Amino acid sequence: MPRRVIAMHFVCRDDLNVVDHGNGTFTTGVWRVSETAARSVERVALHTSKGERSYRQGRVLRREQVLYEGQPRWRFLVRAEEQRLPWSGGGTGEKGYVWSG
Repeated sequence: MPRRVIAMHFVCRDDLNVVDHGNGTFTTGVWRVSETAARSVERVALHTSKGERSYRQGRVLRREQVLYEGQPRWRFLVRAEEQRLPWSGGGTGEKGYVWSG
């Protein structure tokens, strides 16, 4: 079975473009990730920095591709979970991917 992205960690300071729906779900801001990764991801975690535990995290319920400043980006509807997570995954800049297997 091919490896796939199962979790994404993002540096997202000050809840930038995050929408808290008040019902235990939130929508992330927009992110430049591959379609393959966006479609396979199961969990998302938002961090102030790579050195801090996540402040929002949970299971992906829905994903959608949107245009942001003329470029395709992804945003995720997430069912919030309580457990704050340490930064995980390989990647550069403000993204970390956790792979299956």
